[in-house]
Amino acid sequence: MRRGLSLFVLAIVSAAGIAAAQTARLTAEEARRELFGVELAGVNEVVGDEWRECIEPSGRTVYRRGGRVLEGRLVVQPDGQACFNYPPDSDWSCFGVVREGENYRFDSFVTRTVRRDVRACGAANDTLVRLGAES
Repeated sequence: MRRGLSLFVLAIVSAAGIAAAQTARLTAEEARRELFGVELAGVNEVVGDEWRECIEPSGRTVYRRGGRVLEGRLVVQPDGQACFNYPPDSDWSCFGVVREGENYRFDSFVTRTVRRDVRACGAANDTLVRLGAES
């Protein structure tokens, strides 16, 4: 009986460790490595609408949501927060970024797909995203 209980407890602790490894807040170094040169697509869980954001290796972004297209910039703060700005707005929106398996959570903005190795996002009115392997 004790051995069975010990194995049960070990299984629960192992499962919790695996879940924690798959869900982790990004450090500044991880955010810089993982968020530049990607195209993200997801949903805002609060309002249920879809969004896309292409982020070039330079930090330039093209953001699409609800028929609007905004060109902006991503900066990662020393504490790992990802901060986005879309001129002419002078305000920055900053998010702690959580990795959830292969996807990311920026508060209520959750990715459903992540494409890596993006070199350029095109113009804000351009739908073409150039990938490193296809250029």
